[in-house]
Amino acid sequence: MTEALIAAAREGLWLAVLLAAPVLVAALVAGAVTGIIGAVTQLQDPAVSLVPRVVAGAAAVALFAPSVARQIAVFTAKLFAVMPTLGG
Repeated sequence: MTEALIAAAREGLWLAVLLAAPVLVAALVAGAVTGIIGAVTQLQDPAVSLVPRVVAGAAAVALFAPSVARQIAVFTAKLFAVMPTLGG
């Protein structure tokens, strides 16, 4: 019972990291590009760096939403299959 619970928690945490990665990477790349552009042009307006990061994050969510939903559904099905063994 305890091993199954630990395995499910470990898999859930790893899945959370994997599902957050596309959005975080897109925001990181957009932030780096706007930071470089801001340094070259000496334009230091906070909105100039915020808007591209938000747009990149939204685009990543829209692009990866089907994959994220599929992975969450598979994980949920695995959890429902393991639940009877967790009850003791």
